[in-house]
Amino acid sequence: MVIHPRPPNPRRIDRTAFTLVELLVVIGIIAVLIALLLPALVASRIAARSIACQSNLRQIGQGLMMYANANDGWPIPFKDDPASIGGVRGLGTQVAPSQRWPAKIFKFHLPETETDNPADYSPPVVTCPADVEPANAHTYVLNNPILVNHCKVGSHNFAGLSSSEVIIATEKFTFLFDYYLEPNLGEKENVWDKQRHGQKHGSNYLYFDGHVERRLATEPLMLQMDPWTVRGVGTQSGE
Repeated sequence: MVIHPRPPNPRRIDRTAFTLVELLVVIGIIAVLIALLLPALVASRIAARSIACQSNLRQIGQGLMMYANANDGWPIPFKDDPASIGGVRGLGTQVAPSQRWPAKIFKFHLPETETDNPADYSPPVVTCPADVEPANAHTYVLNNPILVNHCKVGSHNFAGLSSSEVIIATEKFTFLFDYYLEPNLGEKENVWDKQRHGQKHGSNYLYFDGHVERRLATEPLMLQMDPWTVRGVGTQSGE
């Protein structure tokens, strides 16, 4: 006797496949997980860029000290100018790109023929990872009050503060071309970007002694930026 197999029941549900409801539930769970993880990923990326920026500033600090060792203790490159405040003028937009402070501080491969492109004289270390195509190919600006008050390595001319309390460099707004900042010019005229890394991370600051700190935009920093103007002593720049 031949036994024929029972034909499949068309009403029987194949439990090896997902139903539409189950698929929607899984997709919904994945979407919720992504929504929960995305802010953490964004925050991690911001923090990583801020840490890389701090590393840049430390290297700039080392470069300034090396420059000072070879230039009579002056950490900030300058030229004599009796008509300028303090009798000195920084090397910024008023000189050719090859003569500006990034090129003076860092020894790197320069073009064989001089160009007018600041990017040719700005090593990667002068651009913050969070700054996209900054004007004049640099993010960081030097603090001019330190220069006009003739602060050298080993000096104590900080209007009563120590070298670990006075800021020598920070971050500028992306679209501005400046190489120096004047802290006492006010919000509308200042190049100082207090929120380069967002409200929760603020900006990074290089101090005269070489250490770097992250400070929020809400923190009072004018005394550390320009103690001479705040305390009415020394030379007030930017007036």
